[in-house]
Amino acid sequence: MCCKKIKNLVMITSFIGKGVVITELLKNAVTGVNIIPTALLGVVLLYWIIVIIGAFDFDFLDVDIDIGADNSGPFYAILAFLNVGELPFMLIISIFILNFWIISMLIYYLPFVAVGGLLNGILLIPAMIISIFLTKYETIPLKGIFKYSNMQDNKDKQVLEQLCILMCDVKDGRLGQAKIKRDGASIIINVKSEYEEESFNKDEAAFVSRKDTNKDIYYIVKLDL
Repeated sequence: MCCKKIKNLVMITSFIGKGVVITELLKNAVTGVNIIPTALLGVVLLYWIIVIIGAFDFDFLDVDIDIGADNSGPFYAILAFLNVGELPFMLIISIFILNFWIISMLIYYLPFVAVGGLLNGILLIPAMIISIFLTKYETIPLKGIFKYSNMQDNKDKQVLEQLCILMCDVKDGRLGQAKIKRDGASIIINVKSEYEEESFNKDEAAFVSRKDTNKDIYYIVKLDL
């Protein structure tokens, strides 16, 4: 009888301890600058809940991304690094935000950081950088899955022998990105000139001639005017 009471007491203490940890985590998540990664995670969770219940399609927010005027800037580099043209955008951004939130919450355990304070806010920058690298390598196995999925097959059918719009300059045999306009979200693809002597400017239209399946690159040629 005594042993049973002790066992029950240990279970209650453990339950209370877990409750305290969860309470502290929730408090930390909405304190000061930590509201930023928490709010982003909330948006992502809401998106996937809506997708799961069937209110929207999987690619509902797979939006067309405009690289901007400076097509060689950091935003374009991050998109290329994260394989945006090879995996669904919302899948990548969801993994990134989850990583960002977890690392942001772990900052709580650093002894010299006040929760939600200025230093906490500054440390969100390296947390974001680390999340980018984690997301890059976490999504590598997913590339193989999506490569042979119906989604990839449908994408190829919608891309090959179609017109595309360059999202950046493509010259000197360098890799770039282009978009294929369609109903809903545009398809973003990695492109390279079929002939090295040909160069393409941003917003120029080109013809998608073929695909290198090993490198997942689409080759483009000039339009015959």
